[in-house]
Order: sequence, then C-alpha cells, then structure tokens
Amino acid sequence: MSSSNIDVLRKQDEILELVRKEPSHRNYWNVYKRIERLDFSNVKIPSEERISLTLMSSFTIDPLAIYLDIDCRLNGLLPKIYVAPFNRYHDEVLNKKSGLYKSQPDVVLFFIRVESLVEDIFRVNYTQMNKEHIESELDRIIHVIKQPITSIIQQSEALVIFSNFIIPTFSPFGILDNKQNIGFKRFYQLLNLKLEESFRQNNQVFIFDLNEVASIYGKDNYLNHPMNYRGSILFNESFLSRISYRLMGYIKALRSKNRKCIVLDLDNTLWGGIIGEDGFKGIKLNINYPGNEFVDFQRTILSLNRRGVILAINSKNNLEDALEVFQKHPYMQIRENNLAAHRINWNDKVQNLIELAKEINIGLDSIVFIDDNPVERARVQSSLPDVLVMDMPSSPALFRKTLEGMNDFDTLSLTAEDLQRSEMYYAKRKRHDLEEHVQTLEEFIKSLEIVVKIKNTDKFVLPRVASLLNRTNQFNLTTKRYTETEVQQMHDDPDKFRLYTLQAQDKFGDEGIVGIAIIEVKSPEYWVIDSFLLSCRVIGRKIETTFLNKIIKDAKYYSVEKIEAKYVPTKKNSLVNDFYLNHGFHLAQELNGGETHWILHSTDFNVVYPNYIHVVEE
Repeated sequence: MSSSNIDVLRKQDEILELVRKEPSHRNYWNVYKRIERLDFSNVKIPSEERISLTLMSSFTIDPLAIYLDIDCRLNGLLPKIYVAPFNRYHDEVLNKKSGLYKSQPDVVLFFIRVESLVEDIFRVNYTQMNKEHIESELDRIIHVIKQPITSIIQQSEALVIFSNFIIPTFSPFGILDNKQNIGFKRFYQLLNLKLEESFRQNNQVFIFDLNEVASIYGKDNYLNHPMNYRGSILFNESFLSRISYRLMGYIKALRSKNRKCIVLDLDNTLWGGIIGEDGFKGIKLNINYPGNEFVDFQRTILSLNRRGVILAINSKNNLEDALEVFQKHPYMQIRENNLAAHRINWNDKVQNLIELAKEINIGLDSIVFIDDNPVERARVQSSLPDVLVMDMPSSPALFRKTLEGMNDFDTLSLTAEDLQRSEMYYAKRKRHDLEEHVQTLEEFIKSLEIVVKIKNTDKFVLPRVASLLNRTNQFNLTTKRYTETEVQQMHDDPDKFRLYTLQAQDKFGDEGIVGIAIIEVKSPEYWVIDSFLLSCRVIGRKIETTFLNKIIKDAKYYSVEKIEAKYVPTKKNSLVNDFYLNHGFHLAQELNGGETHWILHSTDFNVVYPNYIHVVEE
C-alpha cells in the first residue's frame, strides 16, 4: 500500500476513534464533517472494500447517511452515498440518467411512509371503510410499491432493501381495533405481510423490519415530532443510529465483513462458577436462578450454531473437568459435537485463538470472542485487533440480550450446507484425529475414502454458489464477489459461461458443495478461469487438483486451444499464490502488486485424477 494510502487511512482511523469511544450524535456529526475534508481521490482500495449506497424516501432521510457513512468506515469499508431528492423516488427510478443510476449503487435503501401512499384523510375516513374497500387499498399500495422496486432490479444488480411500515400505536377504533375485520393497526400488519410475500422468492430484494427496530427502541420515542412538521425529518437522532446499525447487517454480509465463528470461555460464561473449584455439581447451570441465565444464553448460542455459526472453546481449565460438563451435565445445552475445536488448557488465550483459527481454517477476522473476564478481553483486543471481542455485561442475565443484539452473523442466504455446518466441522475433528495416527499425508487422504461429485451448476444450488463466492477468502484465486442475481445471469448464459460445483464426502460425512469454478468462454477455442475457489474445510486433500483436472478434461473434450487464469493477491489468499504454477500453467505476466496471469495450452492438457479420490462426473 502506498504512503499516501496509509497516511489518509491512518488519519481517518484517528478521527474515527472519537466515535468508537463515545458514539453520540454530536460525535458522529463531527467525525463525518472532519472525514469529509480528507482527500480519498488517490487512495487505492480493493472493490470489495468499497460500497456504494443510494437512499430513497418519501421524507427527509439525509441524516441517516451520516450514520451509514461512519458505520461503514468503522467496519473497514469506504462508502459512497447518494441521497435522492426528497419524495422523488419515482422520478429517480424512471429517469435512466438520474443520480440513482449514475451512482451505480451496490445497495438501494427505500424508506416510504404509508401516509405518502394514501389520501390525506385516509386516517379520518378509515372507520367508514368497508372490508372490500380496505382490501382494495392494500392491493393498490403493494402494486405502487412493487413498480419502482421491479424497475430497479431490471436495470441494476444492486441489492434493494425496502423498509416495512411502522405499525402505529394509535387507532381511531381505540380498544376495539382488533374487533374489526381489518382494524387500523391490522391494515399496517397486512401491508407488511404482503410486502414479505411479494419478494420472499426474490434474492435481490430484502424487506428491512423497521417496525421491529421501532418496537425495540420504543414507539413513543422514535419520532422527532417538531422536525417532522417543520421539515419532514421523521426520526430522532438516536433512532437513526439504531437503523444504521441494523442495516449494517446487510452491508457486512454483502461485503463479507460478517463473522463465522464464536469462540467462548467457560467459567462464568457458559456456566456460573469455576468448574475447577466448585466441581461438577457446584457450577450454576440448571432451570432455577441463577443457573437458568446460562442455560438460556447457551440456547441462543446453539440456535446460531444450528444455522451455520461455528463454535469453539478457549478456556483456562483442566481439560477433563471441562469435558465432563459437556459430556454428562444434564442442563448443558452445547455438547462436544457442536464444537469445531477447543483449547482447554492453561496457555495464553491469544495463542489459543491463533491456533483455533488455524485448526478451523478461518481468518482471525471471522472470530467473535466471548469471555466474562475484562482482563482477558483487553489482552485479546490489544494483541489480535482482527478478532471482534464482545464487551460482555457484568450480569449474566444480559448475556443472551447482548448476543441477540449483534449484527455480525447475518448472511444474505441460508443453504443446506449452512444448516449442516456444525456436523461437518465435528466430522472434520474426527478427520484431524485420524490424521495424527497415520504416517504420511497420502496415507491419510487414502484412508478418508473421498468421493467428489463435479457437475455443471443447476438452478437449485445458485444460493450456495453465491454464498461461497462471497464468503471464501483463503483458497480463492481471484476473490471476485458476485450477487446471486449475477450468478443467475451467468447460469442463464451457457454460451458465455460454464459454472461448476464440486461436492465432497468421505467416510466421516458429506461436506456438501465445497468448490466453485466459473469459466468465461471467450470463444470456442479460448477459456478463462474467472473464479476458482474451495472451502477451507477441504483444503489439503488434493481435491483442488481433481477439480482443476475436470475443467481441463472438459476443455480438451471441447477442443479448447488455451486456458487463461489469474491469481489476484489479497491479505488472505497467499496460500494459493503458486497454485497454477504447481499445476502446469505457464506464467504469462506479472503485474505490480503481485497479480499474476497464467496460460495452459492444449498441448499441456494432461488429465490425471489422484488415484485415491473417486470422481463422479455428472
């Protein structure tokens, strides 16, 4: 990174420290104005660390841009934010030369009030409307909303996030509201349900639950009543910070800034007391207070684990004492088979975290560390800044609330592999145990009885393809990120693209889809490997060689004359810098920054699958 890059980014980081210490509205505003004066024009930042946002609304939404700008920067992203003119979203969508399209957004955020979609006297006349009239109005509003959203997704590959409607606390029916066929509050509820139903199957459109955010914040407090009447500035400042925080869940997921793994302490974290002193029967872990606080906390952790978040343990304890709780305690919710790895010893927790990341095969920036001890938290935070160290409350009664309030585990899709990840990592531990008992790597791989299934991608696995493309960092030759919509477009254009998936299984279990390759067909004789990646779970088993050989085999079948490929270095993929060299490709070009271009001519198309991997081609 150039010195000018470092100087500007260092200055930005120094300014951001004010918000890190005290995230008040005043500090957000001051930091925003100070950063605005910095010159980022010559700063070279990878595309995956930039984000372009467009805000459109029926009321003044400009203040939200300040929070989003700073929150993006706090998460390592350089934002560019365009705020469309107040209540002009229809014009923005219809005009192909508008700021919306000129800004080329990665994300479009919509905030529209029901009041802007109905007549001024809608609330006044509601008690006089019959059911048919109300239902007709519901359908009309949904139709009006769908028009601009549909236009955007037809013209752009941006993620569209449309906020739902805040259900009012007031009804002209008073306490009889829920006695009506469609009460006033029910009208808003039905609008929100119809919104969800309209876009549930569309992976480019997400409905943001603004009503939930308002409910948590307090519906008596979120409105800025004076400014609403003066300038259509609807929300007060502290509520805007809550909205921005929740929206960052989408943005972090889109830019792979989310977290994959929770590493947990044990004593006074997963149970009350110290197992080495209080003993198996003395720790607080049961259905009564205070043990029920820890049981409830574990259930939330387990719910995240069941949908794909990896769990590991980092605890200063005697191994046998701790494992006995996992194996035998009747109220222990998390069991050994939920853990991808553990370090239960008396070593430094910083070193333990480094070892856990290496064993699980994830980056330190994928980890959230949870420990009740502020000294241990401070040690990890200062030594491993990439690890997200949770600032845990002193009361275990608030542990569950703290974890459930995080926006770091969100993803934009949920695949079958995500739901099975816990079992897959437990199987990986079994493989690791086996590896320690064989003499050579080849013997270990042979003993696994690996079967790989390689096939052209079908539409049913596109969510998994997009997920791997956006979450895989280490064994990823180009680290290109594509949305599910973009993957769908490539899948639908077989003359220009070939998409491959690789599924792996062995005697310990099915790993699911763990490999993705995208081939751009430049011409019948000329292929380019656009993307080639493999999940960290299967690195080191020669599966990557098998996968590449399948592509070469197909190229030979279709009389391709040459295959070109690239290695684009990132902070995380040095593991594969010589991948193409080791597989017979010839270096064609080396650019500044370490990017290398490779070529393989048809005369070198030698296809030999490892004899200890059974390949099924479909």
